[in-house]
Amino acid sequence: MQKRFIFHNDGVTLIENILAIAIIAIGLFSVMSVVTIVTKGNTHSKRVTTATTMAQDKMEYFNKVDYSDVLGTSTVTTDYYLVAVVQNDTPGANTKTITVNVYWDPADATSSHKVELQTILAEE
Repeated sequence: MQKRFIFHNDGVTLIENILAIAIIAIGLFSVMSVVTIVTKGNTHSKRVTTATTMAQDKMEYFNKVDYSDVLGTSTVTTDYYLVAVVQNDTPGANTKTITVNVYWDPADATSSHKVELQTILAEE
């Protein structure tokens, strides 16, 4: 003769409910922390892209103007600070070394966030 076991699964116990809630909470907190990190990374990437575009635009401006009109400038916008430094006769005679720096967060030259582009123009 076989023994029959009778199981009574009338519901979920309090401990099972607490464990289920704890597992869901841990999962949600991990997802929320990943979302926060990704959002900060996207914001930083957007700022780097904007600063690089500003620096490239300034370099293109210098390529379009006459050699004698290439002078150092600075521009301040709401979120960015652009500085173009022009060194005459560097690295050789009749050349100009142009360095364009774009700073942000804060938008001044003391910021640790910057993009720097450099080029050399020669007089034709």
